[in-house]
Amino acid sequence: MIEHKLNRAVWLIRQKNRATYEADNFRRLLMACAGACLLPAAVAGAEELTAASQDWVARDQLTESQLTDLEPYCHGTYVEPEYGFSDYRVEENSTLLKAMADRVTADPESNIELWGNVELQQGTWWLRADKATLDRRSNVANIDGHITGRSSGLAMHGSAASYDLNSADFTLEDSSYLLYDRHARGEADSLSSIGTQKVIIQYGSFTTCSPDSRAWSLVASEIVLDRDKGEGNAKHMRLEVLDVPVLYFPYLAFPIDDRRRSGFLFPTIGTSNTGRGLSFGVPYYFNLAPDFDATYSPRYIHGRGLLNEVEGRWLTENSYSELRLGYLHHDSEFLKEFPDENNGNRWALDFQNSYRIAEGWRSSIDYNAVGDNEYLNDLNRTLEIEETSHIKRLWDVNYGGETLTFRSRVSGYQTIDDGVAESDYPYYQLPQLTLDWNDSSEWFNYGVNSEYTYFWRENENLSGLKRTNGSRWRTQPDLELDLSPVWGYFKPGIRLDHTDYLLEDEPEGNDSHVGRTVPFYRVDSGLYFDRHAEMFGHDYNQTLEPRLFYVYSDYTEQSDIPDFDSSVPTFSYSRLFQEDRFVGGDRVGDNNRLSAGITTRFNDMETGVEVFRASLGQIFYYGKGDVDLSGSGEVNESESSYAGEMLWRPNQNMDIKVSGLWDPQESKTEKGTSTLSFHDPEYRKLLNLSHRYSVTDSDPDDHIEQTDVSTLFPVSDSVSLLGRWLFDLRRHRTIGTLAGVEYSDCCWRMQLVARSFLEDEDNNESRLDHGIFLRFQLRGLGGLGTGDESALSSGLKNYSARESYRDERYQW
Repeated sequence: MIEHKLNRAVWLIRQKNRATYEADNFRRLLMACAGACLLPAAVAGAEELTAASQDWVARDQLTESQLTDLEPYCHGTYVEPEYGFSDYRVEENSTLLKAMADRVTADPESNIELWGNVELQQGTWWLRADKATLDRRSNVANIDGHITGRSSGLAMHGSAASYDLNSADFTLEDSSYLLYDRHARGEADSLSSIGTQKVIIQYGSFTTCSPDSRAWSLVASEIVLDRDKGEGNAKHMRLEVLDVPVLYFPYLAFPIDDRRRSGFLFPTIGTSNTGRGLSFGVPYYFNLAPDFDATYSPRYIHGRGLLNEVEGRWLTENSYSELRLGYLHHDSEFLKEFPDENNGNRWALDFQNSYRIAEGWRSSIDYNAVGDNEYLNDLNRTLEIEETSHIKRLWDVNYGGETLTFRSRVSGYQTIDDGVAESDYPYYQLPQLTLDWNDSSEWFNYGVNSEYTYFWRENENLSGLKRTNGSRWRTQPDLELDLSPVWGYFKPGIRLDHTDYLLEDEPEGNDSHVGRTVPFYRVDSGLYFDRHAEMFGHDYNQTLEPRLFYVYSDYTEQSDIPDFDSSVPTFSYSRLFQEDRFVGGDRVGDNNRLSAGITTRFNDMETGVEVFRASLGQIFYYGKGDVDLSGSGEVNESESSYAGEMLWRPNQNMDIKVSGLWDPQESKTEKGTSTLSFHDPEYRKLLNLSHRYSVTDSDPDDHIEQTDVSTLFPVSDSVSLLGRWLFDLRRHRTIGTLAGVEYSDCCWRMQLVARSFLEDEDNNESRLDHGIFLRFQLRGLGGLGTGDESALSSGLKNYSARESYRDERYQW
């Protein structure tokens, strides 16, 4: 061993002329970037060697564990290899420089030169090159020849580099880089790095595509990748698809990890629903604080003008709020149809807030409003308002304890359907207060449910009970004997339903103060039988659960009581065991009926999962049910239709459900729904089949019968077809269709979907309205297109679950 000291540096000359150089005066490694792996000489000499091509591993060469999180349509992925000297650990923030080379020459006053298989390591940086020269006078290092280096999560490659030890400036010529966690790569004329976390790319590119793909890339005069902030910034950027420029931006910010950051979001391009042009928007996201952000989305719509939409979100330790606003100053297209409405000014807002007031106390607000009835149909893209006949507005304050619960609600509505009669407008609740107390002992369950509500709506053009407003006080004490051994249960009980009204604007001759008291007597009983069953090589626990439910309540005249919130729910198996045939507080039915039902279940003995369930039941009436609700809810039969339901899960990816009503007297089906839903474990294949049959209440001889078929299935690793077909079997016509193709690559995704739906015309005729939307997703950047996913999410069951699965697993 030969030892030679010079300027606090120690050379250790080892066998085979390999040398190790250690110095503590380097504050940083000569490369503040990374981008290499140890490669065979044949590979290292390959043409167009880049940081990405060095660490790209084809799919057939990956291990089973590496394949686990790889998308099925990816032909490979980047694998970060181990790096660093075998005798030294890579230590963060270390200033000690280690160097190895085939040959070393040193002049204490001028240069230190390392030749052949040069390896340098300092802190988290590791570098390999053909030659490295340190100028001791200028303190600048020059590195040449097949430069490769890496730091955690980052790799780089180039032909020549320089590093100023005084300023820590680093540049790499003819360079390329790779970010493993974002599957991102790029090339540049020159590349600079400030530390290991910030990379500045001059005249370079950024893409998440594999090394052999140029499907899309961002090309800019300057790109700054800040790994500390998790964002990239590009100046004079253009988006290229297959090397063809398609969009230009003077400045663009984009994410390089999952953190939030301010900047322009990807543009939205669509068609104007005036049918005469395009719409175009460029949203901007404001990351204002860790607990507050906002998005401004200006969008020009041909024929309408500039639509401005703003979304703000605010998160605190105890609350979460969202506010969305939309405003269009002068909609010329809208004025053509509605010349006298708001001078063409159009607006909408929705506000949501949830707040934890104290232990057990919570508040929630959901307020929505639009300036005109057509706003949601014409303009809405970002507001979370359902397109229904009535837009809800409510504020709830809730308390939940072990035995006591309380709710205060203030609610109202804005009716946006011109076809709804004023007499059918819902009532405001100003307020609704409910207080429930329920407890139990060894033998008894007992409690009191109480509610006070003031109901109001505009009544100037109404008459009779429809005109009435007022308050309602309802209290329901309940006592039940609970006998529940392991083999069954027997629960007789009594509930007293007492209601008082203080009415306003009631019909002439009616009392303003009316009330009623109706006692309910019930007996709920059932048995449990179970046995071991073996089928298809599996062990199951099968149960048989017969149930009898009897309820009695006397008839009370209620024709002088208005209907504020009562309704008759659709009859099904679950309604067999409800005390009353009405919901809401204004109608109490007269009941003398016995419900009989039976359920059998098969539960997997190993997992406990319910694999199969079937239920069947019927109601037997021992008297007429005279109380009605606007002509519905009366009972004139001795027995109800048979109500049944069945659920079968052949495996964890398939559900088969059947439910329906069958009239034994007429020997016909009244209602029936059958559905089959299937998806594979990775949600690449979806299949949904359903059939619906229903006899209309207004005309027993009329019926509705429809089929609904939807599917998404791959025809290759990258291409999937999707479709939906709704068909009216009775009228032999198509109700709606959805057909499209989806292409998924490792770096981008495209959906082209054609949609049609049945639209009623003013002359009571119908026609199919057609539309097409196109959507792109660029991995790591977001999406753009002519529509959103609402049609797919609502039309294809499990589609939303598929997207959530992809987002969580593959980080699209």
